[in-house]
Amino acid sequence: MPNSNKIISTFLQELHSKEVKPMLESLTFLLEYLENKEEPDAEEIRIFEAAYQALEKLQTLEALAKQRAAKFPSLTGNRLQDLYDKAPTKVGTQALFKI
Repeated sequence: MPNSNKIISTFLQELHSKEVKPMLESLTFLLEYLENKEEPDAEEIRIFEAAYQALEKLQTLEALAKQRAAKFPSLTGNRLQDLYDKAPTKVGTQALFKI
């Protein structure tokens, strides 16, 4: 079972992916439309409230996940690159062969 740090890292990556961007743009457009509508009906008001709360909670979740990721820098970095950075002067196959 993966640990929470890996799941948080995956969540942050997917939150900023190309697939999620259109959904967030649509939600923002819907909020702007309903906010500027002169006489929304009761259902539209409930949709506006729910959409606003969902966006607000998503932003809070993102901020908390980023705080967690900041505590563990390896979440945002590349583990393979970290290994190379910490290795002695010869890295990769250079350690095996005299180059």
